[in-house]
Amino acid sequence: MESKQSDSEREKKELQTILSGLPNSQYLKILLAQIMRHYDPKITYIFQKKSGWQLMIEQYDGLLCRIIIHKEYFSVITPFPDFGINYLTPMVKVMSSEFREKFEEVSKKTKQIEMKVTNEEEMEDVIFLISLQAKKLRKSES
Repeated sequence: MESKQSDSEREKKELQTILSGLPNSQYLKILLAQIMRHYDPKITYIFQKKSGWQLMIEQYDGLLCRIIIHKEYFSVITPFPDFGINYLTPMVKVMSSEFREKFEEVSKKTKQIEMKVTNEEEMEDVIFLISLQAKKLRKSES
């Protein structure tokens, strides 16, 4: 029980460290709250000298997304499901300009999308992409 408590405390401290250096940290807080509420994932905090902080977020023994902390923003890498193109094409018009740019580069060979998050619209798009990946992971689990 004690080691579980210390793991939780350590994770809180790591998250506070990450959030304290991030200009738009409110978007990361909202994103993580959404992920925790909907998916109850396993989150692994990784720090590398060269690239800094990364959060690996897993569910159903698969990668839900990876969050990379940059100096001025964070980006989210989401695996791109094979049904993604058909599912997203009719929705592109209402997505953020960041997403529309990324979507233009998407092909049948696309395995993942990395989205920069600097505003609420981009954060909402990322939450939507994560929901697609969660849907794929749930299907493969059942």
